[in-house]
Amino acid sequence: MSFLARLGRIMLVAAPITSLAAQAPVKIAYVDSRYIVNNAPATPAAQAAYQKDLNAIQAQIQKMSDSLDALTAAFNKEQATLVGEKRDTRLKAISDRQSEFQARYQALQSQAQDREAELMQPILDQIKIALEDVRTEMGLTVIFDVSQSGAIVAADKNLNVSDRVLARLRTMPPPAIATAPEAKGAPSAAAKGAATGAPVSAPVGVRGPGAPPGPAGVKRPDSTAKSDSIKKKPDTTAGRRPPGVR
Repeated sequence: MSFLARLGRIMLVAAPITSLAAQAPVKIAYVDSRYIVNNAPATPAAQAAYQKDLNAIQAQIQKMSDSLDALTAAFNKEQATLVGEKRDTRLKAISDRQSEFQARYQALQSQAQDREAELMQPILDQIKIALEDVRTEMGLTVIFDVSQSGAIVAADKNLNVSDRVLARLRTMPPPAIATAPEAKGAPSAAAKGAATGAPVSAPVGVRGPGAPPGPAGVKRPDSTAKSDSIKKKPDTTAGRRPPGVR
């Protein structure tokens, strides 16, 4: 969207607010929600918990990668002595292991994303409460979020109440950090939202712990040290050999 188009949209949105001026004074302020999340008192603890869980996930991925590499290396070493059905059986075993690796990798990636959302939700809940507290205390009509690109094109820095929101957060008790589910495949606390009510919507522009830049996501093992077999989606086409097998 062009600059003029965005500006036109802002003017249309601002028009109803301006029209209220004749009825009551309009007081406007803004925040940078990314700045607030980055500096919220509970964010370091959430980051540490997330990184701990992420390290455990990375260890699982590395273990699976090493197992697949060992299987492929053993085949490459012995393939000269393998013929007929024995060779086909070994090739199928490697292909099946690759498929298992890919499926597990995607599941772990989804698990990491769910865990990040679970850890951030209590912080986002508190931020929303603090925003409303500040708005009420200052008698503000509306608080904009400048972290939403294009939402505001210019503003008086004196209207920035981000630090005031942070000060309010520091007076609130620290939110509980959800522990990671112990049982394999157990649903996260975020998935059990019905038990505590619907989750509060996050302020616009808010990302995960430490954003930006956000915490590292789930990565595949270092491709410079590992076989090509873990860099690609398994090739299930009949009659073709799995990557990494010569």
